[in-house]
Amino acid sequence: MSAPSIRSLAILLAMLTAVAPFAVDMYLPAMQAMAKDLATPIHYVEISVSTFLLGFAIGQLIGGPASDHFGRKPMIAIGLILFAITSLMLTQTESIDQLLILRALQAIGGGMATVNSSAMIRDLFAGDEMAKVLSMVAIVMMSAPLIAPMLGALVVELLNWQAIFLCLSIYSVLVMLLLLWRLPETNPKNSNRTKDEEDKPSLWQSYKRVLSHRQAMGYIIAISFGFSGMFVFITSSAFTYLEYFSVSVQLFPFLFGANVLVMMLMNRINVWALNHYASANILTVGLLIQLICGIGLVIASYNQPNLYFIVALNMLFVGSLGLIAANATAGALNYFPDISGTATAVIGVTEFTLGAIVGIFWSYLHELQFIATAQHTLSPMAWVMASCALIGLVGLKVLSKTKVLASKPL
Repeated sequence: MSAPSIRSLAILLAMLTAVAPFAVDMYLPAMQAMAKDLATPIHYVEISVSTFLLGFAIGQLIGGPASDHFGRKPMIAIGLILFAITSLMLTQTESIDQLLILRALQAIGGGMATVNSSAMIRDLFAGDEMAKVLSMVAIVMMSAPLIAPMLGALVVELLNWQAIFLCLSIYSVLVMLLLLWRLPETNPKNSNRTKDEEDKPSLWQSYKRVLSHRQAMGYIIAISFGFSGMFVFITSSAFTYLEYFSVSVQLFPFLFGANVLVMMLMNRINVWALNHYASANILTVGLLIQLICGIGLVIASYNQPNLYFIVALNMLFVGSLGLIAANATAGALNYFPDISGTATAVIGVTEFTLGAIVGIFWSYLHELQFIATAQHTLSPMAWVMASCALIGLVGLKVLSKTKVLASKPL
Protein backbone atom coordinates (compact mmCIF):
# COMPACT_ATOMS: atom_id res chain seq x y z
CA MET A 1 0.00 0.00 0.00
CA SER A 2 1.45 3.34 -1.03
CA ALA A 3 1.63 6.17 1.49
CA PRO A 4 -1.16 8.73 1.08
CA SER A 5 -0.37 12.17 -0.27
CA ILE A 6 -0.52 15.23 1.94
CA ARG A 7 -3.96 16.11 0.58
CA SER A 8 -5.25 12.57 1.06
CA LEU A 9 -3.86 12.44 4.59
CA ALA A 10 -5.51 15.76 5.41
CA ILE A 11 -8.86 14.47 4.12
CA LEU A 12 -8.54 11.27 6.17
CA LEU A 13 -7.73 13.15 9.37
CA ALA A 14 -10.45 15.70 8.61
CA MET A 15 -12.98 12.86 8.41
CA LEU A 16 -11.79 11.69 11.82
CA THR A 17 -11.94 15.20 13.27
CA ALA A 18 -15.49 15.66 11.96
CA VAL A 19 -16.78 12.92 14.28
CA ALA A 20 -17.07 15.37 17.19
CA PRO A 21 -18.96 18.26 15.51
CA PHE A 22 -21.31 15.79 13.81
CA ALA A 23 -22.04 14.12 17.17
CA VAL A 24 -22.66 17.47 18.87
CA ASP A 25 -24.63 19.34 16.21
CA MET A 26 -26.46 16.75 14.11
CA TYR A 27 -29.08 15.89 16.73
CA LEU A 28 -29.87 19.46 17.80
CA PRO A 29 -32.93 19.79 15.48
CA ALA A 30 -34.27 16.52 16.94
CA MET A 31 -34.20 17.59 20.59
CA GLN A 32 -37.84 18.62 20.65
CA ALA A 33 -38.94 15.24 19.25
CA MET A 34 -36.57 13.43 21.61
CA ALA A 35 -37.99 15.26 24.64
CA LYS A 36 -41.50 14.28 23.59
CA ASP A 37 -40.62 10.60 23.06
CA LEU A 38 -38.65 10.39 26.30
CA ALA A 39 -41.40 12.24 28.22
CA THR A 40 -38.99 14.82 29.63
CA PRO A 41 -38.53 18.61 29.39
CA ILE A 42 -36.32 19.68 26.50
CA HIS A 43 -33.66 21.22 28.75
CA TYR A 44 -32.96 17.76 30.20
CA VAL A 45 -32.25 16.54 26.68
CA GLU A 46 -30.01 19.59 26.21
CA ILE A 47 -27.92 18.45 29.18
CA SER A 48 -26.76 15.59 26.94
CA VAL A 49 -24.61 18.17 25.14
CA SER A 50 -22.78 18.84 28.41
CA THR A 51 -22.36 15.14 29.18
CA PHE A 52 -20.90 14.70 25.70
CA LEU A 53 -18.41 17.54 26.22
CA LEU A 54 -17.33 16.11 29.58
CA GLY A 55 -16.93 12.62 28.14
CA PHE A 56 -15.00 14.03 25.19
CA ALA A 57 -12.53 15.69 27.56
CA ILE A 58 -12.05 12.41 29.44
CA GLY A 59 -11.53 10.58 26.16
CA GLN A 60 -8.76 12.99 25.16
CA LEU A 61 -6.99 12.48 28.48
CA ILE A 62 -7.10 8.70 27.93
CA GLY A 63 -6.45 8.54 24.20
CA GLY A 64 -3.56 11.00 23.96
CA PRO A 65 -1.10 9.42 26.44
CA ALA A 66 -2.21 5.89 25.48
CA SER A 67 -1.39 6.53 21.82
CA ASP A 68 2.13 7.58 22.83
CA HIS A 69 2.66 4.08 24.26
CA PHE A 70 0.55 1.83 22.01
CA GLY A 71 0.47 3.73 18.72
CA ARG A 72 -2.05 6.08 17.10
CA LYS A 73 -4.04 3.59 14.99
CA PRO A 74 -4.94 1.17 17.81
CA MET A 75 -6.37 4.02 19.90
CA ILE A 76 -8.27 5.42 16.90
CA ALA A 77 -9.77 1.97 16.30
CA ILE A 78 -10.72 1.42 19.96
CA GLY A 79 -12.22 4.90 20.24
CA LEU A 80 -14.28 4.63 17.06
CA ILE A 81 -15.50 1.13 17.97
CA LEU A 82 -16.74 2.47 21.32
CA PHE A 83 -18.31 5.45 19.54
CA ALA A 84 -20.05 3.19 17.00
CA ILE A 85 -21.42 0.74 19.58
CA THR A 86 -22.79 3.45 21.87
CA SER A 87 -24.26 5.32 18.89
CA LEU A 88 -26.10 2.13 17.95
CA MET A 89 -27.30 1.70 21.54
CA LEU A 90 -28.60 5.28 21.50
CA THR A 91 -31.11 4.27 18.84
CA GLN A 92 -32.79 2.13 21.53
CA THR A 93 -32.82 4.79 24.27
CA GLU A 94 -36.02 4.79 26.31
CA SER A 95 -35.21 7.23 29.13
CA ILE A 96 -33.30 10.45 29.73
CA ASP A 97 -30.90 8.64 32.09
CA GLN A 98 -29.96 6.17 29.37
CA LEU A 99 -29.45 9.05 26.95
CA LEU A 100 -27.07 10.91 29.28
CA ILE A 101 -25.01 7.83 30.15
CA LEU A 102 -24.69 6.63 26.56
CA ARG A 103 -23.82 10.11 25.30
CA ALA A 104 -20.96 10.28 27.83
CA LEU A 105 -19.65 6.87 26.73
CA GLN A 106 -20.05 7.84 23.08
CA ALA A 107 -18.01 10.99 23.72
CA ILE A 108 -15.22 9.10 25.51
CA GLY A 109 -14.79 6.96 22.41
CA GLY A 110 -14.88 10.02 20.17
CA GLY A 111 -12.30 11.84 22.30
CA MET A 112 -9.95 8.82 22.37
CA ALA A 113 -10.01 8.67 18.58
CA THR A 114 -10.05 12.30 17.45
CA VAL A 115 -7.28 13.49 19.80
CA ASN A 116 -4.92 11.53 17.55
CA SER A 117 -5.67 13.69 14.53
CA SER A 118 -3.45 16.59 15.60
CA ALA A 119 -0.96 14.16 17.18
CA MET A 120 -0.45 12.41 13.83
CA ILE A 121 0.03 15.73 12.08
CA ARG A 122 2.74 16.63 14.62
CA ASP A 123 4.34 13.20 14.04
CA LEU A 124 4.58 13.65 10.29
CA PHE A 125 5.02 17.33 9.52
CA ALA A 126 6.84 20.46 10.61
CA GLY A 127 6.92 24.09 9.62
CA ASP A 128 4.93 25.15 6.55
CA GLU A 129 3.79 21.62 5.72
CA MET A 130 2.28 21.15 9.17
CA ALA A 131 0.52 24.52 8.93
CA LYS A 132 -0.86 23.54 5.51
CA VAL A 133 -2.29 20.23 6.74
CA LEU A 134 -3.70 21.82 9.90
CA SER A 135 -5.39 24.49 7.79
CA MET A 136 -6.97 21.87 5.53
CA VAL A 137 -8.28 19.93 8.54
CA ALA A 138 -9.55 23.15 10.14
CA ILE A 139 -11.88 23.73 7.18
CA VAL A 140 -13.86 20.67 8.23
CA MET A 141 -14.06 21.88 11.83
CA MET A 142 -15.80 25.01 10.58
CA SER A 143 -17.96 23.42 7.89
CA ALA A 144 -19.15 20.38 9.86
CA PRO A 145 -21.20 22.45 12.37
CA LEU A 146 -22.73 24.23 9.38
CA ILE A 147 -24.03 21.12 7.61
CA ALA A 148 -24.62 18.82 10.61
CA PRO A 149 -27.88 20.45 11.79
CA MET A 150 -29.17 20.47 8.22
CA LEU A 151 -28.43 16.77 7.85
CA GLY A 152 -30.06 16.13 11.22
CA ALA A 153 -33.20 18.04 10.27
CA LEU A 154 -33.41 16.12 6.99
CA VAL A 155 -33.05 12.75 8.75
CA VAL A 156 -35.72 13.67 11.32
CA GLU A 157 -38.11 14.80 8.60
CA LEU A 158 -37.62 11.67 6.47
CA LEU A 159 -37.22 9.09 9.27
CA ASN A 160 -36.94 9.72 13.03
CA TRP A 161 -34.47 10.99 15.61
CA GLN A 162 -33.10 7.49 16.28
CA ALA A 163 -31.88 7.39 12.68
CA ILE A 164 -29.46 10.23 13.47
CA PHE A 165 -27.51 8.03 15.87
CA LEU A 166 -27.64 5.15 13.39
CA CYS A 167 -26.04 7.48 10.82
CA LEU A 168 -23.33 8.42 13.34
CA SER A 169 -22.63 4.76 14.02
CA ILE A 170 -22.34 3.94 10.32
CA TYR A 171 -20.15 7.00 9.68
CA SER A 172 -17.72 6.12 12.49
CA VAL A 173 -17.36 2.51 11.26
CA LEU A 174 -16.69 3.67 7.70
CA VAL A 175 -14.11 6.20 8.93
CA MET A 176 -12.41 3.54 11.07
CA LEU A 177 -12.16 1.06 8.19
CA LEU A 178 -10.84 3.72 5.83
CA LEU A 179 -8.24 4.93 8.33
CA LEU A 180 -7.05 1.42 9.16
CA TRP A 181 -6.68 0.74 5.43
CA ARG A 182 -5.06 3.98 4.26
CA LEU A 183 -3.51 5.70 7.29
CA PRO A 184 0.12 4.90 8.21
CA GLU A 185 1.11 4.34 11.82
CA THR A 186 3.03 7.48 12.76
CA ASN A 187 4.06 6.49 16.29
CA PRO A 188 4.86 2.75 16.46
CA LYS A 189 5.51 1.34 19.92
CA ASN A 190 9.25 1.29 20.57
CA SER A 191 10.60 -0.48 23.62
CA ASN A 192 14.22 0.54 22.90
CA ARG A 193 14.15 4.02 24.33
CA THR A 194 17.22 6.21 24.07
CA LYS A 195 18.73 7.99 27.03
CA ASP A 196 17.32 11.34 25.81
CA GLU A 197 13.83 9.85 25.77
CA GLU A 198 14.28 8.51 29.30
CA ASP A 199 15.36 11.95 30.48
CA LYS A 200 12.19 13.59 29.19
CA PRO A 201 9.82 14.88 31.89
CA SER A 202 6.93 12.67 32.88
CA LEU A 203 3.42 13.37 31.65
CA TRP A 204 2.44 14.70 35.07
CA GLN A 205 5.45 17.04 35.15
CA SER A 206 4.53 18.39 31.72
CA TYR A 207 0.90 18.96 32.71
CA LYS A 208 2.03 20.65 35.94
CA ARG A 209 4.34 22.95 34.01
CA VAL A 210 1.50 24.12 31.76
CA LEU A 211 -1.09 24.47 34.51
CA SER A 212 1.28 26.46 36.75
CA HIS A 213 2.36 28.90 34.03
CA ARG A 214 0.60 32.15 34.88
CA GLN A 215 0.73 33.89 31.51
CA ALA A 216 -0.20 30.81 29.51
CA MET A 217 -3.17 30.12 31.77
CA GLY A 218 -4.45 33.61 30.98
CA TYR A 219 -4.71 32.63 27.32
CA ILE A 220 -6.17 29.23 28.17
CA ILE A 221 -8.83 30.86 30.35
CA ALA A 222 -9.64 33.28 27.52
CA ILE A 223 -10.17 30.57 24.91
CA SER A 224 -11.87 28.15 27.32
CA PHE A 225 -14.49 30.61 28.54
CA GLY A 226 -14.91 31.96 25.02
CA PHE A 227 -15.79 28.45 23.88
CA SER A 228 -17.88 27.85 27.01
CA GLY A 229 -20.08 30.78 26.02
CA MET A 230 -20.54 29.14 22.61
CA PHE A 231 -21.37 25.80 24.23
CA VAL A 232 -24.05 27.53 26.32
CA PHE A 233 -25.58 28.77 23.08
CA ILE A 234 -25.38 25.27 21.56
CA THR A 235 -26.90 23.68 24.67
CA SER A 236 -29.74 26.22 24.84
CA SER A 237 -30.31 26.63 21.09
CA ALA A 238 -33.08 24.02 20.87
CA PHE A 239 -35.05 25.71 23.66
CA THR A 240 -34.32 29.22 22.36
CA TYR A 241 -35.34 28.68 18.75
CA LEU A 242 -37.63 25.65 18.74
CA GLU A 243 -39.61 26.31 21.92
CA TYR A 244 -39.27 29.95 22.94
CA PHE A 245 -39.59 31.39 19.41
CA SER A 246 -41.48 28.36 17.94
CA VAL A 247 -39.15 28.15 14.94
CA SER A 248 -39.75 25.21 12.59
CA VAL A 249 -37.34 22.28 12.51
CA GLN A 250 -36.63 23.17 8.87
CA LEU A 251 -35.60 26.75 9.68
CA PHE A 252 -33.54 25.85 12.75
CA PRO A 253 -30.42 24.62 10.87
CA PHE A 254 -30.18 27.90 8.95
CA LEU A 255 -30.39 30.01 12.12
CA PHE A 256 -27.80 27.76 13.74
CA GLY A 257 -25.54 27.66 10.69
CA ALA A 258 -25.49 31.45 10.46
CA ASN A 259 -23.19 31.47 13.49
CA VAL A 260 -20.67 29.30 11.67
CA LEU A 261 -20.72 31.55 8.61
CA VAL A 262 -19.87 34.56 10.78
CA MET A 263 -17.11 32.55 12.46
CA MET A 264 -15.64 31.79 9.04
CA LEU A 265 -15.81 35.48 8.12
CA MET A 266 -14.15 36.48 11.39
CA ASN A 267 -11.44 33.90 10.76
CA ARG A 268 -10.70 35.48 7.39
CA ILE A 269 -10.65 38.94 9.01
CA ASN A 270 -8.24 37.57 11.61
CA VAL A 271 -5.82 36.39 8.89
CA TRP A 272 -5.86 39.88 7.37
CA ALA A 273 -5.64 41.68 10.74
CA LEU A 274 -2.57 39.70 11.83
CA ASN A 275 -0.63 41.48 9.08
CA HIS A 276 -1.41 44.84 10.68
CA TYR A 277 -2.12 44.35 14.40
CA ALA A 278 -0.72 42.42 17.35
CA SER A 279 -2.30 39.04 18.01
CA ALA A 280 -3.05 39.97 21.64
CA ASN A 281 -4.95 43.09 20.55
CA ILE A 282 -7.09 41.11 18.10
CA LEU A 283 -7.81 38.57 20.83
CA THR A 284 -8.94 41.38 23.14
CA VAL A 285 -11.26 42.75 20.45
CA GLY A 286 -12.81 39.31 20.03
CA LEU A 287 -13.46 38.99 23.76
CA LEU A 288 -14.92 42.52 23.89
CA ILE A 289 -17.32 41.65 21.05
CA GLN A 290 -18.45 38.62 23.04
CA LEU A 291 -18.95 40.70 26.17
CA ILE A 292 -20.94 43.41 24.35
CA CYS A 293 -23.15 40.78 22.72
CA GLY A 294 -23.60 39.03 26.06
CA ILE A 295 -24.72 42.26 27.69
CA GLY A 296 -27.05 42.87 24.74
CA LEU A 297 -28.58 39.42 25.24
CA VAL A 298 -29.13 40.14 28.94
CA ILE A 299 -30.91 43.42 28.20
CA ALA A 300 -32.98 41.89 25.39
CA SER A 301 -34.05 38.93 27.51
CA TYR A 302 -36.02 41.26 29.81
CA ASN A 303 -37.72 43.19 26.99
CA GLN A 304 -39.79 40.81 24.83
CA PRO A 305 -36.88 39.97 22.51
CA ASN A 306 -37.24 39.83 18.75
CA LEU A 307 -36.11 36.55 17.16
CA TYR A 308 -33.76 38.06 14.61
CA PHE A 309 -32.22 40.48 17.09
CA ILE A 310 -31.33 37.48 19.27
CA VAL A 311 -30.06 35.61 16.20
CA ALA A 312 -27.82 38.57 15.29
CA LEU A 313 -26.36 38.80 18.80
CA ASN A 314 -25.73 35.06 18.88
CA MET A 315 -24.09 35.23 15.45
CA LEU A 316 -21.64 37.90 16.61
CA PHE A 317 -21.02 36.19 19.97
CA VAL A 318 -20.20 32.81 18.42
CA GLY A 319 -18.57 34.31 15.33
CA SER A 320 -16.08 36.27 17.42
CA LEU A 321 -14.39 32.95 18.19
CA GLY A 322 -12.80 33.45 14.78
CA LEU A 323 -10.81 36.24 16.43
CA ILE A 324 -10.31 34.42 19.72
CA ALA A 325 -9.42 30.78 19.07
CA ALA A 326 -6.27 31.01 16.94
CA ASN A 327 -4.79 33.99 18.81
CA ALA A 328 -5.41 32.55 22.28
CA THR A 329 -4.07 29.14 21.27
CA ALA A 330 -0.94 30.66 19.73
CA GLY A 331 -0.43 32.84 22.80
CA ALA A 332 -0.52 29.81 25.10
CA LEU A 333 1.60 27.52 22.91
CA ASN A 334 4.21 30.27 22.54
CA TYR A 335 5.47 29.40 26.03
CA PHE A 336 5.85 25.65 25.39
CA PRO A 337 7.77 24.96 22.17
CA ASP A 338 9.11 21.68 23.59
CA ILE A 339 5.81 20.29 24.96
CA SER A 340 3.27 21.78 22.58
CA GLY A 341 1.37 18.49 22.48
CA THR A 342 0.76 18.53 26.23
CA ALA A 343 -0.19 22.20 26.10
CA THR A 344 -2.63 21.49 23.28
CA ALA A 345 -4.18 18.68 25.35
CA VAL A 346 -4.59 21.02 28.33
CA ILE A 347 -6.35 23.57 26.12
CA GLY A 348 -8.69 20.96 24.65
CA VAL A 349 -9.57 19.31 27.94
CA THR A 350 -10.10 22.67 29.66
CA GLU A 351 -12.38 23.85 26.83
CA PHE A 352 -14.60 20.80 26.86
CA THR A 353 -14.68 20.38 30.65
CA LEU A 354 -15.59 24.00 31.27
CA GLY A 355 -18.07 23.86 28.41
CA ALA A 356 -19.77 20.87 30.05
CA ILE A 357 -19.84 22.47 33.50
CA VAL A 358 -21.15 25.79 32.23
CA GLY A 359 -23.80 24.03 30.14
CA ILE A 360 -25.01 22.12 33.20
CA PHE A 361 -24.97 25.36 35.20
CA TRP A 362 -27.19 27.01 32.57
CA SER A 363 -29.62 24.09 32.77
CA TYR A 364 -29.72 24.41 36.57
CA LEU A 365 -30.50 28.14 36.37
CA HIS A 366 -33.07 27.43 33.67
CA GLU A 367 -34.90 24.96 35.92
CA LEU A 368 -34.49 27.18 38.99
CA GLN A 369 -36.15 30.04 37.15
CA PHE A 370 -39.13 27.85 36.30
CA ILE A 371 -39.49 26.78 39.93
CA ALA A 372 -39.43 30.42 41.06
CA THR A 373 -41.53 32.02 38.31
CA ALA A 374 -43.36 29.12 36.58
CA GLN A 375 -41.92 30.24 33.22
CA HIS A 376 -38.84 29.82 31.07
CA THR A 377 -37.09 32.86 29.56
CA LEU A 378 -33.83 33.63 27.78
CA SER A 379 -32.27 35.41 30.76
CA PRO A 380 -30.38 32.39 32.22
CA MET A 381 -28.74 31.78 28.84
CA ALA A 382 -27.92 35.47 28.43
CA TRP A 383 -26.43 35.88 31.90
CA VAL A 384 -24.23 32.78 31.61
CA MET A 385 -22.95 33.76 28.14
CA ALA A 386 -22.17 37.30 29.30
CA SER A 387 -20.41 35.95 32.41
CA CYS A 388 -18.25 33.63 30.30
CA ALA A 389 -17.15 36.54 28.12
CA LEU A 390 -16.35 38.68 31.17
CA ILE A 391 -14.33 35.94 32.88
CA GLY A 392 -12.39 35.26 29.68
CA LEU A 393 -11.51 38.93 29.23
CA VAL A 394 -10.59 39.52 32.88
CA GLY A 395 -8.58 36.29 33.02
CA LEU A 396 -6.57 37.32 29.97
CA LYS A 397 -5.84 40.82 31.25
CA VAL A 398 -5.02 39.82 34.83
CA LEU A 399 -2.88 36.76 34.12
CA SER A 400 -1.26 37.25 30.73
CA LYS A 401 -0.11 40.85 30.88
CA THR A 402 -0.74 41.33 27.16
CA LYS A 403 0.81 44.80 27.19
CA VAL A 404 4.28 43.28 27.60
CA LEU A 405 3.69 40.40 25.20
CA ALA A 406 6.65 41.46 23.09
CA SER A 407 9.03 40.42 25.87
CA LYS A 408 10.71 37.03 25.55
CA PRO A 409 8.50 34.13 26.72
CA LEU A 410 9.52 32.37 29.87
